[in-house]
Amino acid sequence: MNTQNRAIDGFNNEEDFVKKLNSDKKHNFWKILNLTENRKLYFVRVKGNKLSKLTNEKIPSKTDVFVSEINLDEDELKKENFLIEEDKKFKIKKKIPQTGISIKMNKSNYQIDKCSMRKFVKRFGNKYLFVGATIYSRDIKDFTKNHNVLKATSTSWEEFGNHFKNDVLKKINRNTKFNEEHKNIFQTIQKNSNEQIRFMALNNVKILNSLYKGNDEFDDPYCATWLLINNELIKEIPKDLKVTKGSSKGGKSPQVEFKPV
Repeated sequence: MNTQNRAIDGFNNEEDFVKKLNSDKKHNFWKILNLTENRKLYFVRVKGNKLSKLTNEKIPSKTDVFVSEINLDEDELKKENFLIEEDKKFKIKKKIPQTGISIKMNKSNYQIDKCSMRKFVKRFGNKYLFVGATIYSRDIKDFTKNHNVLKATSTSWEEFGNHFKNDVLKKINRNTKFNEEHKNIFQTIQKNSNEQIRFMALNNVKILNSLYKGNDEFDDPYCATWLLINNELIKEIPKDLKVTKGSSKGGKSPQVEFKPV
């Protein structure tokens, strides 16, 4: 770890980061960003959703904070306790390119990305891996929710069974009484799907950049150029991740989640 890139004091959240950097223009992070001539530069906290170019929907951006040039009265800034947010009255003259930072809280089990099927297919090009990763596989009592997962992904059981070369899956319908055999099949499919998704992500720079920084999803500065992980400001993307089934509202809104290891 490069200790020169590390904040010794640490940060509690995005708001705390903005306050500390705006009140200390000699903080080492300004130097890392090559913005030591920063009298009129300030960190701004992102507010509201931004347009995703992958789904054409407004969702949270990858960037949590970015630098802007702002004509600002110091007394006014102190009155706001050094906190500048997008929805406040401060008039931003210029958003400084390549200053977007994705802030991951210190020692927290943070989320890298939450991925809908639409976004997943854009990234990975495979609907069935998404379905395999988002099915319920742990408790037999929850397996009826898999009807919802397949409906939400416009997938029939026959189609699902054909893809995974399993005749038992092809025979499932609304009257099916799920049992241990189904459990073993679902768990195997989910495990294999997650492993394949992880392999594809770690071996494709474009996918990794999309997951961590949103380069292909948001305009600058809302795609993150920098990552703040464990109080270290870096450009390098971590070399590992894990794939999990996200919350899905009973299977009606399935999602794949990517988390740190």
